Amino acid sequence: MKINIDKTERYYLYNTNILPIDVPPPVIPENDKVIYEVIRIIGSKPLFIKEHLKRLEQSVKMSDFTPINNSELYKNISELLKSNPVNEKNLRITLWSNKNAGNEILAYFTESKYPTPDDFILGINVELLPMERNNPNVKLENPSLRASADKAICLSQTAEVLLIDNHGFITEGSRSNFFAVFNNTIVTPPTHDVLEGITRTIIIDLAKKKGFECIQEPVHINKIQKMDGAFITGTSTKVLPINRIGDTEFKDIPIIIKTLMMAYDELILQILNN
Repeated sequence: MKINIDKTERYYLYNTNILPIDVPPPVIPENDKVIYEVIRIIGSKPLFIKEHLKRLEQSVKMSDFTPINNSELYKNISELLKSNPVNEKNLRITLWSNKNAGNEILAYFTESKYPTPDDFILGINVELLPMERNNPNVKLENPSLRASADKAICLSQTAEVLLIDNHGFITEGSRSNFFAVFNNTIVTPPTHDVLEGITRTIIIDLAKKKGFECIQEPVHINKIQKMDGAFITGTSTKVLPINRIGDTEFKDIPIIIKTLMMAYDELILQILNN
């Protein structure tokens, strides 16, 4: 498996050791099951790290890996950020099982790409891709899905693809979670059908605090034209409005989406100021 370490940074974490970037990282066997998390770092502060590590722990448990020590991993990541401060970048935690040594953990900075200011103002275009995750509740490396999604994004010249199951229901984005707006109601596919994104969970909570109705139910593709708007959420995307799904274009970004965008940004500012 290829490891895309950002070579402009100075260090990475391998198990409990902080190593200089010129020391080659370990080789992950191609057929090994790989679990991962991606944490956004701003001003050397890892956003929602406890939530990410809790999900990593859950993925480990559901994959029958050796249990991990989250407290130790949190400490090691903190030491990595002290040794290698960053302004804004994603940190990827990759975990796989070594038959002889138990779990192997690699944490490194990636070449991170974020939406542009115009993307948040105008929204992005997305395409539909008939494909499903084998186990959506585990954040598991899936090279086949990733390759198909990247090819579809490239061919359609869009920012993301929405995965469609065999019954025509939208499940999630290839790197994001999906939300639709019908009148004043927010609808997102049920948790058991998708990877439960950290940002997704936060947005559901923020929507309820703002007094918006947010329900979890399947969203069929023949309902796209009835939507007033839609958006995706994710570590890199934050809350990103959609301008067009396939051939259906939305005239305006609903106030409900703009409110959630602002609320999420305010929450990040609170974290950074603490």
